[in-house]
Amino acid sequence: MLLMENEKNKTISALHRYRPALAAFGLMMSMALTTTGLSFFVEPVCRELGLSRGAFTVYYSLMTAAGTLASPFLGQIIRRRGVRPVAAISAVWTAAGLFGLSLCRRLWCFYLLGIWTGIFGTACVTLCAGILVQTCYRGSEASRLTGIVMAGSGLGGVLVSMALPKVIGSLGWQTGYRVTALGWLVLVSVSAWLLHGCDETAGSASAAVKGKRKTALHSLTLYRLILMIFLLSAASGVQQQLPSVLADAGLAPSRIGTAMSVFTGALALGKIAQGMLYAKAGPARGGVVMVLCYLAGFVLLGIRQPWPGLLMLAAGMGTVTTLMPIVTRSAFPGQEYAAVWSILSAVSNLGALTAAPLFGMAFDMTGSYAGAMLAASVLLTPALAASIRNPGPR
Repeated sequence: MLLMENEKNKTISALHRYRPALAAFGLMMSMALTTTGLSFFVEPVCRELGLSRGAFTVYYSLMTAAGTLASPFLGQIIRRRGVRPVAAISAVWTAAGLFGLSLCRRLWCFYLLGIWTGIFGTACVTLCAGILVQTCYRGSEASRLTGIVMAGSGLGGVLVSMALPKVIGSLGWQTGYRVTALGWLVLVSVSAWLLHGCDETAGSASAAVKGKRKTALHSLTLYRLILMIFLLSAASGVQQQLPSVLADAGLAPSRIGTAMSVFTGALALGKIAQGMLYAKAGPARGGVVMVLCYLAGFVLLGIRQPWPGLLMLAAGMGTVTTLMPIVTRSAFPGQEYAAVWSILSAVSNLGALTAAPLFGMAFDMTGSYAGAMLAASVLLTPALAASIRNPGPR
């Protein structure tokens, strides 16, 4: 009886210890609704409302821009109050924005609600998830949990890719937006509930962080990392057009939902595998391999090889959330990491919001995504060169 009681206490203690990680995993799952999920709306919305894909996807860029501008203010709130109140606001605020998108009929309405949704949307939950792992865990445990938590977006993407195209196909894109809103509300609310009673404030001294940021601005390493993360993040903007890219590459419409499920599942597994690769081979050699996979994915899609291109793209795309934090921590340890990562996070968002509509504009101008895919592979070449010189501890 005593042994059973001890085992029960250990289980309860473990569940309590990993509640922040579970909450972070839930937040990353919700992110799939505003990344993978929103990509399924491009074709049906543009077809029904007669909009160009380039003009329509500007709303996603505005969403990302709003999140980028809001992140520093959200970071201050989290330092003072913790993640939980920010997550609770995000649950309601962003769900309202996603529901509002189902009522839109004109571009300006999509743009306005894109800005609204972005304030507490993707950038917000990503920031919250990262802070939870970095403040509630230490050392190798934090590194291990980071890979697992970041894979939550991939698992969420698999589920979204399986369900959302069917909803949109049978009930229309308006219902699709409403289902997306409900999914966000549930996932983020549950994540906030899991944090009840947990100490999940960032706890960093703002004056120290500002001082470290000023020092980092004089480092050439920082600017190499800025170039690298901008290019990697800009290339990831293709995710908003990926169902349409696959159709353009010759994949049958009936198989696109399955392909997106495979992509997001491979992306999740790829992030875990990348963490293991970097631990064994180091971020320099491992990073070169992963960026090469990323580049090859665009080349293969450009020459209309959908399945090989999709898998290579999934293998490499996780570098934004796995490789870059590891390289940054190696180059700027201690409090410098927080200062530098706040800069690189903004650059990452800037890359994504800049490129997302460009893929659509390329299709509008040429009638194909092939040129955009090959151009993206060329633009990734400087990122590959930068990854060869990934810095070690200073």
